[in-house]
Amino acid sequence: MEWYQDYPHIGYNLDGKKIFKPIRNKDELDEFLDKMENPDYWRTVHDKMTASDIRLTDEQVDLVHRLQKGQFGDVNFNEYEPSVDFFTNEVMIHPVTNRPQDKRSFIPSLIEKEKVSKLVHAIKMGWIKPRKPKETTPQYYDLWAKEDPNAILGRHKMHVPAPKMRLPGHEESYNPPPEYLLTEEERLVWEQQDAEDRKLPFLPQKHSCLRAVPAFSRFIHERFERCLDLYLCPRQRKMRVNVNPEDLIPKLPKPKDLQPFPTTMSLVYRGHTSLVRCISASPTGQWLVSGMC
Repeated sequence: MEWYQDYPHIGYNLDGKKIFKPIRNKDELDEFLDKMENPDYWRTVHDKMTASDIRLTDEQVDLVHRLQKGQFGDVNFNEYEPSVDFFTNEVMIHPVTNRPQDKRSFIPSLIEKEKVSKLVHAIKMGWIKPRKPKETTPQYYDLWAKEDPNAILGRHKMHVPAPKMRLPGHEESYNPPPEYLLTEEERLVWEQQDAEDRKLPFLPQKHSCLRAVPAFSRFIHERFERCLDLYLCPRQRKMRVNVNPEDLIPKLPKPKDLQPFPTTMSLVYRGHTSLVRCISASPTGQWLVSGMC
């Protein structure tokens, strides 16, 4: 039908005359009214060959629904019926096929031998050149790849790589130093602490050799915690604030604003040279008692 979309006819009859398209007078308004008033509109299809509206029967609608669900069109077809193996359901005396194998299955292929000999002769004569090894060329990296918005690295400017895990230390060794091994008291304290308050999530153990190390019991739990950290802890770029260090120092008032305070030395008491913690002066100002109490 798509061949005659731009023509007024839809084909030719047996006499070679044109078959003109039937006139369809329905516009969008008629289509809308028919959709609202006709209860069988949902099961009505338009036939382009005859330019008529066809109402689908219940069997045809059921067939369409079954095909949309990926089921078989025939309702009576059982896709789970027991299969019958025609070769093993009945025990036979003689085999189904008992033809002996050909002689060519026991000897090398003569056709392949001829092809290989031709290739060897062509290589010796120089007609066919073997594949040359690729020359290794130095690789140069583009230093300004991130500046180009069309480059792959340029489109991922906001990519923040995940922080790497902490590297294992001496306490995770199979033969750690003695200072990393916990005593009985430290072990009891470690067992009584909560998992969040423990300094180490495991107990350091010492083994005689690497073959004696058992399987890590917290392997799955540790991987799960790492996946939770990557999934639940969003990474964001922190903008650095440029602050002048001098602005962080509080401004001290000027000395002249703190007056009155003594500015000149008028009297000196000599005798006590160590730290003075308490002092008592006479009413006349002649004597002064100091002590370290």
